[in-house]
Amino acid sequence: MAWSLLVEALLLVTGGLVLFGVWYDARRRGRLATQALRLSEERFRHLTSLSADWFWETDTGHRISWLSGGPAVAALFGAEMAHGKRLWEVPGVTVEPRALVEHFERLQQLDAQLPFFDFVISRHDAGELRSHAVSGKPRYDASGRFLGYRGVGQDITEKRRAERALGEAKERLELATEGGNLAVWDIDIGTDQMHMGGGLAGTLGARRFQRSVHLHERVHPSDRAAVRAAFLDALREKGPGARGLEFRMSTAPGEWKWVYCSGRVTERNASGRALRMSGTLAEIDARKRAEQAVRDAEARYRSLIELAPDGVTVFSSGIIEYVNPAALRLIKAASPRELLGRKIEDIVHPDHRARFAERMRYLGAGPGAVAFEERLLRCLDGSDVVVEAASVSYLERGRLVVQSVLRDVSEQRKARAALAEREQRFRDVLEASGEYVWETDTAWRYTFLSERVEAVLGYRRHEMIGRAPREFMPLGEAQAMDEWFAQRAAHAEGFRDQVHRSLTRSGRVIWQSVTGVPVFDAAGRLTGYRGTGADITSRKQAEDRIQYLATRDALTGLPNRVLLADRAGQAILAAARSRGSLALLFLDLDRFKLVNDSLGHAAGDALLRAVAERLGATLRRDDTLARLGGDEFVLLWNGVKDSQDAAALAQRTLGILSRPFTIEGQTLSVTASIGIGVYPGDGRDFGELLKNADAAANHAKETGRNNFRFFSPEMNARAVARLGMENDLRHALARGELVLHWQPVVRASPEGGIVGAEALVRWHHPRDGLLMPDRFVPVAEDCGLIRPLGQWTLERALSQVGAWRRGQVGAGHGGADDLWFALNVSATELAQGDAYVALLQEALRANGVPGSCIELEVTERVLMSHLAENVETLRRIGELGVRVAIDDFGTGYSSLAYLRQLPIGKLKIDRSFLRELDAHPHDATIVQTIVAMARALGLRVAAEGVESEAQLARLLAFGCDEWQGHHFSASLDAAGFERLVARERELPTQRAAG
Repeated sequence: MAWSLLVEALLLVTGGLVLFGVWYDARRRGRLATQALRLSEERFRHLTSLSADWFWETDTGHRISWLSGGPAVAALFGAEMAHGKRLWEVPGVTVEPRALVEHFERLQQLDAQLPFFDFVISRHDAGELRSHAVSGKPRYDASGRFLGYRGVGQDITEKRRAERALGEAKERLELATEGGNLAVWDIDIGTDQMHMGGGLAGTLGARRFQRSVHLHERVHPSDRAAVRAAFLDALREKGPGARGLEFRMSTAPGEWKWVYCSGRVTERNASGRALRMSGTLAEIDARKRAEQAVRDAEARYRSLIELAPDGVTVFSSGIIEYVNPAALRLIKAASPRELLGRKIEDIVHPDHRARFAERMRYLGAGPGAVAFEERLLRCLDGSDVVVEAASVSYLERGRLVVQSVLRDVSEQRKARAALAEREQRFRDVLEASGEYVWETDTAWRYTFLSERVEAVLGYRRHEMIGRAPREFMPLGEAQAMDEWFAQRAAHAEGFRDQVHRSLTRSGRVIWQSVTGVPVFDAAGRLTGYRGTGADITSRKQAEDRIQYLATRDALTGLPNRVLLADRAGQAILAAARSRGSLALLFLDLDRFKLVNDSLGHAAGDALLRAVAERLGATLRRDDTLARLGGDEFVLLWNGVKDSQDAAALAQRTLGILSRPFTIEGQTLSVTASIGIGVYPGDGRDFGELLKNADAAANHAKETGRNNFRFFSPEMNARAVARLGMENDLRHALARGELVLHWQPVVRASPEGGIVGAEALVRWHHPRDGLLMPDRFVPVAEDCGLIRPLGQWTLERALSQVGAWRRGQVGAGHGGADDLWFALNVSATELAQGDAYVALLQEALRANGVPGSCIELEVTERVLMSHLAENVETLRRIGELGVRVAIDDFGTGYSSLAYLRQLPIGKLKIDRSFLRELDAHPHDATIVQTIVAMARALGLRVAAEGVESEAQLARLLAFGCDEWQGHHFSASLDAAGFERLVARERELPTQRAAG
């Protein structure tokens, strides 16, 4: 029990103690809370006194019941009592009327007891308007009864001032951007609404308010990714977004322009998320184009430097930093590495380093330039090269850089040396040629003359400068030259070898040759002429002499064919105009060759000069005597009335020539054959007249000489036919139209028998048939075909003879060499001398024919042409075993004297003595005498042209050895001759069998 009481007592004590502790703790806590409240209220009062904000309370009538604040309250209300008054009722405090109306409207909603914000009240303080923004909330007691409003006031004067400044700045910015290529933008990130203002916005065609995605679509497709990345980086406050980005945008006209956009985030929420972004957009298209132009210019400059033919080096502080390819080639470096980093003076020749160092000191003193000057450089391979160097120094990023241009002038120096050498050579040539150099202005007044002109004209150069060439010419020459120079000046043409006469200082007339070219200035205007001049007096005299010789016969001084043709042409034109006539007499001296052969060519020349002098003395002034060559003269006689006048002229000419000439002490008689052609009947031009007169002269010569003949159409026909035959004969050898016939030669005895044959040429003419030698051999002799004709005959005849001998043709009882064969030889062939002997010897050897089988027949005329030479040739022919016979004996110069000299073995009597052998006793006497003379000289005798038995009987009676003619056989071709010989061989056999 006691224990339980004790326990209860202890519990009571313990409970009391706990209650006391709780009470005591509550008291302590109350004191502490009160103390904290007082401290908090004091701290609040301190803070409000230091703050720009102030606090207030009103009753239910909106009258101020409590104010707390520091300087802000004092500044707003001053010394005025504000308690018990509404805010807008305090003296000195003003409210904007519109704001007061709006505030009254809110006060009428008292039952709603709504809060209000930013009710602005103002007060002028020392001329300065200060504004406060008042905001309030309703307050209630514990029972929820409305007690009034409690709120805060804030001095917004500085804020308003900042807003006004910001607005003014914004207005100024908008004004600036509206007039320039700049735009200001602002983006609400949440709504993607973008505001853009400024002149660039109009250029880009952007609306003032639009979504940013629409503007993004105007970005160039190639730049969109970069713009988006920069925008995202700016939102994250990193990357180039804060620094800006350059990209292209399309304008309203559809062009692409470069812009520069910069911006930053201007508002974020509490979590740092970007809410607003602002920035600027500037057009930089002109700058970008300028930058591109600069890059292009730099590229072009680098390309030009790289491709420049001159070397370029860049160095600073004497160390090479750049060399172009031309400099590498100049210094003979394989690559830039061999030069970069080296001292520039290393490539300067030691002899030029002092001068180089002086120039470098000048350039190193500051920006400057050094003009081109020659410098000797030392190449990397040790060789030297001469260059022209120019340098310029300039500042580059705060350091002095020197750039040099190196121009290789080695070739230029060689060219200058070569040019100097050429100029000296030109001066030497001009001096040697006697030419001088001249220059004139457009009025042909001398502006320059070389020294040589003083030797040509005798004037000093200063005496001629400013004067025209015409002042140094004869009067008539000057007038002609004025016209000539005027024509050249009008067309600015050059000229060459203009020849004129000039007067020297001494008054002598000389000939000059002047060559010139026009001279033009840089604009292409004619400034004058330049050229050379030379004294050609000697050459002019020589040309006149040459001209005289070109138109004159050198032997007689008479006009030659050229001058005759010119004068004849003029005479024919005059005769045609006057319907008159003229005569052309062609004179051919008779037997003139005999004079040359007998007296020599000097006597012949003297005779020609004498003939020319005698005939020339009879001429009238308008007539012309010309020598065409040889012994041919032509007399051109103007104004003949008819052919009788021409005949009288020809007869008088023959009479003039008939008087003897004394040449080298000997008296000579000269005759001529004259052919006459009369214009217009015998020819319309000189060529035709001369040809016809020549034909008439030939006819006069053929009809007895020492006479004259007029031209007739028959003569022309014969001449044409002869010319046609000559042309045909030239082709006959090539065409194989010539053939050989063989005329048997018979022994002159009762038993007869063929002993040989004469080879005779025949021509199978394609139009006229078979032609005998008398038709074409004279033509061959005249046109120079007799030699190839004779060679063909020799080769063809010996070939045939060789074939016959190999086939035993003609082999009789005496063997295969019974027959011999005769060939005719012309004077032209025999005149070849040793050449003809060699040709004959080779033909005999080639065909295997012994010389004893061949007999050559030569006429007396051929023998007598060059007797001594021909005799020697015949002796050498005889050494070959070939026999020689004189053909047509009795028709030429028959003489026992020359017969004794000739190595001949036979005489052939000409057929003309056999035609009327029975009718004319004299012919029989001649034949008999020839046979007797031949017998006396030990020569055999043969006759040709035997046509009858009576002729043969007389020849046998005279003792003739051989004969040939149609009485036995005509000439036969090779096959016919073979058959004839075969029959002859059969006759003895038949007689023996009989």
